[in-house]
Amino acid sequence: MSDYPKTEQRIREAAFRALITHGYADLSIKDIGDELGQNPSLIYHYFDSKDELLLSMLDVFIEIFVGQRAEQPITNPEAELQRFIEQILHPQSEQVEQVMFSPPSDIQKGTSRVFVELWAHATWDDEFRAETTRVENRLRETVTQILRAGIERERFRPVEPELTADHLLFLLKQTIHTRTTTNRDGITERGRTILDGVVDDISIES
Repeated sequence: MSDYPKTEQRIREAAFRALITHGYADLSIKDIGDELGQNPSLIYHYFDSKDELLLSMLDVFIEIFVGQRAEQPITNPEAELQRFIEQILHPQSEQVEQVMFSPPSDIQKGTSRVFVELWAHATWDDEFRAETTRVENRLRETVTQILRAGIERERFRPVEPELTADHLLFLLKQTIHTRTTTNRDGITERGRTILDGVVDDISIES
């Protein structure tokens, strides 16, 4: 990442932080401008609307959670799968800072809130639904690739990779949604225990 991000990137990151604070329904271009520290009119030089700006933020999710992973060789499938699960549930500062120049102060809560807000909006917005589908397909492809590598290396049982990837992603998404929308204690740890059980079940002991 360069020492100082381009204006478009700064706007996207300001929108990310503002969405965490205000939520989709109450978020305005003025709120994003305030977060950016610039006149809101600047935003319209780069994005035609709030929705266009927020749609572009979905690329941030792909870069944070997938990044260049698909292009890298998988040498340890078990460790790679555990690492993927961990970074979805507990995104770390160094991981997010590779993508965002100015990430939210609470990265885990921030990414979870943005996920819930944007995926909820996709319920009734076809354009958002197309983009959330694209993001989920990338996540699914990443997990499927890891599982296939594990099967080929005889580290995982010969499960159906696509179905197992869906199973893991359903559990991940439900864990994030529940911890963000309820006051249940220990839900992240509970979700991780269930996910670890799935990984243990498909793994072949050394």
